[in-house]
Amino acid sequence: MIAFASCIGSMERFSAQAAPALNRALETDSMFAELTTETSIHDVYNEALEHFSGVETLEALVLLHDDVELLAPEHFCSRVRGVMADPTIAIAGVVGARDVHGLAWWEGTVAGSVMETRGVVEGDLRDREVDAVDGLIMVLSPWAVRHLRCDAETFTGFHGYDVDLCFQARAAGRRVVAADLPVFHHTKGGFGDEAAWQAADAAFRAKWGDA
Repeated sequence: MIAFASCIGSMERFSAQAAPALNRALETDSMFAELTTETSIHDVYNEALEHFSGVETLEALVLLHDDVELLAPEHFCSRVRGVMADPTIAIAGVVGARDVHGLAWWEGTVAGSVMETRGVVEGDLRDREVDAVDGLIMVLSPWAVRHLRCDAETFTGFHGYDVDLCFQARAAGRRVVAADLPVFHHTKGGFGDEAAWQAADAAFRAKWGDA
């Protein structure tokens, strides 16, 4: 069973941009969790991880933003199964990078591809193994769901969870990849609260150093 969870900041945005394709991607046994918070994505994602960690039939958990549209949704679950057939993979996204030293992963060697409202972000399409992926969409293996948690003590708000989870997975000997999972990201761009992003970046660097 492939489960889905979305942290929804705007129900209007989710209904217009994510929900139509997501509804077509859901299989008969798929589970979907609508998550809402005004304070911390780390806390609500941890609630989802705790909940789905107890589902014995779980094949993967897809975490996606409320502005992410799945393309070719009828084939999305089969694509996820193809990626997660490799038991060494803990987390898959659509775009990420190697040589990541902070939350600005795009300053590293980019791999994977995603279409966005501001253009196409694309890097290495042959070697898709990365240090971290962008949290716009993250596919977690059953191992990742049961063993990884967002670091809600180090991070607050809405930044840092994605790169930190990827670094946790790699520190445990698992792999992170930018997979071929076509989506369209209806992003407005920018950091949102830039001061909060800078604080999260500083916390990440203090935690991981030269890892």
